[in-house]
Amino acid sequence: DLLQSTIGGSVHILEPDLADDLWPAMIDPTQIELVILNLAINARDAMDVGGTLKISTANVMTPEPERPEQPPAGEHVVVSVCDNGSGMTDAVLARAFEPFFTTKAVGKGSGLGLSQVFGLAKQSGGGVTIETVAGEGTTIHLYLPRAHAQPVPEQHAVHGSQGAPTENMVVLVVDDDDAVREVTAGILADLGYLTIEAGSGGAALDLFEKRADICAVILDFAMPGMNGAEVARAMQRSRPAVPILFATGYADAEALAAASDDRVVHKPFKAGELGEKLALAVA
Repeated sequence: DLLQSTIGGSVHILEPDLADDLWPAMIDPTQIELVILNLAINARDAMDVGGTLKISTANVMTPEPERPEQPPAGEHVVVSVCDNGSGMTDAVLARAFEPFFTTKAVGKGSGLGLSQVFGLAKQSGGGVTIETVAGEGTTIHLYLPRAHAQPVPEQHAVHGSQGAPTENMVVLVVDDDDAVREVTAGILADLGYLTIEAGSGGAALDLFEKRADICAVILDFAMPGMNGAEVARAMQRSRPAVPILFATGYADAEALAAASDDRVVHKPFKAGELGEKLALAVA
């Protein structure tokens, strides 16, 4: 339901092909959810109305890698997102994992980008591969190394996070990417916060002025038009007591060097990190 509501009705989501005996993999559930949502958004943007999207999972044995983005040899869980969209040309494929590279128009939202999907996979000990044919479609394969420990039930992870200190705390979530915004709001709801959302800096400032009950802001740093730093400065001039957490996908956070670490969360973030830093900020 979350996937369909996020990508809209213009794309038909096929029945997923999920392995019955899927191995456990070592990754934060929130992070993999955000990655799948963003890959689905990318697929939607590459398709005409009526395109199809399919998600599948499998257990695989991978050979020795031939390229840096490929997973190491061994047992992996692979999550695949397949579309019948425009595909990638050789030129686009060659740059697909470059930071900040996007073929989307300004204002469409850059999401996590394949460079960050790749970064998450590598951080987890896995990798990413792309199968694509221009004019026919693309399949992104995300490889995660098999974990031999048993997975922790999801409810334990949520309750283990730092929840809202008091009831009815309102948090403004600002991000130009629909999927990131929706997942962030979902995490905050699980932690006991109320959320309102804005898809641009200007919309965020309008809400910030109208809603005196906003007690904190989670602000995407890299947005088209008015960026996070500019929005934060305007908010602080108006109501300096309201804490602001920057959400950033930058691998190199030089632009946020002046911000303290407890006011920065890295996308795709973990529920625990977001909950702890937000609870500390509003305490």
